[in-house]
Amino acid sequence: MNENNTLFPKIDRLIDGWCERRALKPLRFILRSYPLCNGLTDEWGALLESLKDIKGLCGSELTAEEKKVLVEIINTVDDAVYRRG
Repeated sequence: MNENNTLFPKIDRLIDGWCERRALKPLRFILRSYPLCNGLTDEWGALLESLKDIKGLCGSELTAEEKKVLVEIINTVDDAVYRRG
């Protein structure tokens, strides 16, 4: 996945922001699947599910910018998992 150079720093920035604010709910979801250990498809799928859970279940804890970045990340990971793009 060529997007890793930009994808992982985006995820890291989201995590940093959540840690600073002590936004535990999104952290709970992302830390179950990130960072990736071996980068196999099942890990990417688990990451995608975690990201979707954050979007669906943690919206009130996210800033507008975080929501925007989260959707970008979801789209990138979705394309990678399902081999689009």
